[in-house]
Amino acid sequence: MMPHDLPTMYSAKAVEYLIAVAFLLLFIPFWRFVDRERVTAPVAVTTARRWLGQVVDWFAVPSDLYFHPGHAWARVDGGDVVTVGMDDFAQKLVGGVSAIALPEVGARVRQGERGWSLVYDSKSVDMLSPVDGTVVAVNEQAAGSPRPSGRDVYGDGWLLKVKAPRLAANTKQLLSGPVAKRWMEGVCDALRARMSPDLGLVYQDGGLPVEGMARDLDPANWDEIARAFFLT
Repeated sequence: MMPHDLPTMYSAKAVEYLIAVAFLLLFIPFWRFVDRERVTAPVAVTTARRWLGQVVDWFAVPSDLYFHPGHAWARVDGGDVVTVGMDDFAQKLVGGVSAIALPEVGARVRQGERGWSLVYDSKSVDMLSPVDGTVVAVNEQAAGSPRPSGRDVYGDGWLLKVKAPRLAANTKQLLSGPVAKRWMEGVCDALRARMSPDLGLVYQDGGLPVEGMARDLDPANWDEIARAFFLT
């Protein structure tokens, strides 16, 4: 090697070292960014799992509500006032109805006895109240326009507000949290047992249940299917 080539060689090495150092300086913040994404990802997954844990197969079962085995729900609003309605399974089972016959304000309801009725054409199916008490408000909008099947039964689809002086005793007879989830699993098993082998009768595209499953399963006797699940 000629002596005059040494400065050229050292200059080339210096450039290589500078490139390596620059790469490391850029790589460190990039790696921290990637690692941060790896740390936050489980949080999103946990949130998704928590949401999915509220759904048993096809039917939403919110963990902050109480459920009656006849498919009514109750939410404690404060004090001894409770909002009640029919659950997601009941809505999907019966689908759009002609009317919902609600009790009047001031009427008394009893846990496990008729709370309201779902009317479709000439047939009527009762549903059971989840609590004892006096009706202090009714959702006239839900009763007056019950046909929309996409109504949020746990939101603007509520049916009654009840002043329930025996609330503590009533809630002991209701289902919530993991117990409600296991109950809904049993309900789903009972529904599957009634299904035709041709699942197209009760499935929409994507594998979701159609609204009005009882009428799809047996158009002539859908009310008997509903009564069996509503315990009436």
